Amino acid sequence: MARGRNSEPIRESGEGLRLKGLLVIDRSTLKALALSCLLFPFCGCHAGRESVTGPGRLVVVNAPATGEVKRVLVGEGVSVEVGAPIIEIAVQREEDSAPQDHRAEAAARLRAAQSEVEAARAEVVKHEAEVQRLAPLVASGQATQAQLDAERALYEQAQRRLQHAQEAQQSTMTDLVIAQREAVQPSPAYREDIVVARAPVSGTLRVVGVKAGQRVIAGQPLATISSDAP
Repeated sequence: MARGRNSEPIRESGEGLRLKGLLVIDRSTLKALALSCLLFPFCGCHAGRESVTGPGRLVVVNAPATGEVKRVLVGEGVSVEVGAPIIEIAVQREEDSAPQDHRAEAAARLRAAQSEVEAARAEVVKHEAEVQRLAPLVASGQATQAQLDAERALYEQAQRRLQHAQEAQQSTMTDLVIAQREAVQPSPAYREDIVVARAPVSGTLRVVGVKAGQRVIAGQPLATISSDAP
């Protein structure tokens, strides 16, 4: 058992180092400190390059681009071949194409919807008048009940057409408002590309210093590989 300052016993548990039963450094902190010590000499490396310490012994894999870690594909202690994918990085890129202006298209659809409403309303008025004309004629025997029923069916059909036309008109009006707003304040379009950090040498993956969801910058050390080369 090691002793610290003032001869106080320092005990190592499954969680880390403890002093008088209190947790001093947990394992995750120890791991982060160890990785920092390993990678500190390479923080100034350029993006896309690998740093090597000694004659082909320890290789540092740097982030090939700035983005967010999507997946860590290989665990620590696993043997990898040169070129094997180690870490996926999601890179957001702005689309080059300019946003389309949909105002003219939305306005044309609105005009068509308004024309349909007017035509449907005219049909309703026409068949309503015909029903009112036939009703007394049926009562006096000058028209048949079948004629009146047929005209009432056409009147109800015209009413349904008018209702659908009015709903379509309301929808196209909403589309036009949205198109006008987007034309004033266009939203930038982005796409997500996946860039892969690969093993520059064959060897054993020793330390992975990032995790999924973490933001990284180009050239940042991501992991270390113990090279198989002599």
